[in-house]
Amino acid sequence: MITAEKISTIAAKAARAHLPSKVVQRVFSEPTIDSEGKDALRLTVVIAPDSVSRITGDALLDTLVQIQRDLQAEGEDRLAIVEYATEDELHDVGD
Repeated sequence: MITAEKISTIAAKAARAHLPSKVVQRVFSEPTIDSEGKDALRLTVVIAPDSVSRITGDALLDTLVQIQRDLQAEGEDRLAIVEYATEDELHDVGD
């Protein structure tokens, strides 16, 4: 397993490669469990509040695929579960 910092860096790079300019503010990760009870990663991509309408489904899918590929290339085999939120949404749920 690679460090949480490296995971966040990899995910942020992938997100910035596929999402519109200045959308991604930061990315953080934490360990979680997937639906089958296996170790997984919960990645949260924090996006600018006015950017939701500018993000396409294709861009989200391309981001997810690149994150998973890049993590696997670094030796990380846990499933990446990617979520998107604005800072306000994070504060609303207490993260």
